[in-house]
Amino acid sequence: MDDVERHAQLERWFRAYGGRVLAYLLHRTDRDTAQDVLQEVFVIAYRKAETVPEPPLGWLFGTARRVLANSSRSARRREQLQVRVAENVAPAAPEADATSRIVSDTLTRLSAADREVLTLSAWYELSGDEAAQALGCSRSAYNVRLHRARRRFADALRAAGYSDGRLREAVNE
Repeated sequence: MDDVERHAQLERWFRAYGGRVLAYLLHRTDRDTAQDVLQEVFVIAYRKAETVPEPPLGWLFGTARRVLANSSRSARRREQLQVRVAENVAPAAPEADATSRIVSDTLTRLSAADREVLTLSAWYELSGDEAAQALGCSRSAYNVRLHRARRRFADALRAAGYSDGRLREAVNE
């Protein structure tokens, strides 16, 4: 089956069964999720058009049920992760919030290359070898880039009014 035939087949299936599959989904979830799942069902049907049995209604409903179950599991995992993160985040002191804002604003003013080098090291905690591999350069080239990025970051923080003591903490974190 070529792409033109597959596309025509999918259109026929959608006109014939799309409304029924959507109704099935609307009984089980909200409208936005139902429409997203319906779209995914027909994307899968397009990819597997040659193996979908005729008539495809049962297959479409089964696929919709599985896609919806996967979507629901993903949503639950996201919610559980948000709860765990919220539980583990201690409320920051007002000074810490101001410091965090200054550091964040200063970081966004750096070049994309400097931000990437700094975040690979500090936020993602990659080793020097891992960061060099991620950047596609040698370990020594990475070390030079990191050193220069830290210097530019420190200069930018100093220009933003950061004192030297607090500056050392921010740059080396």
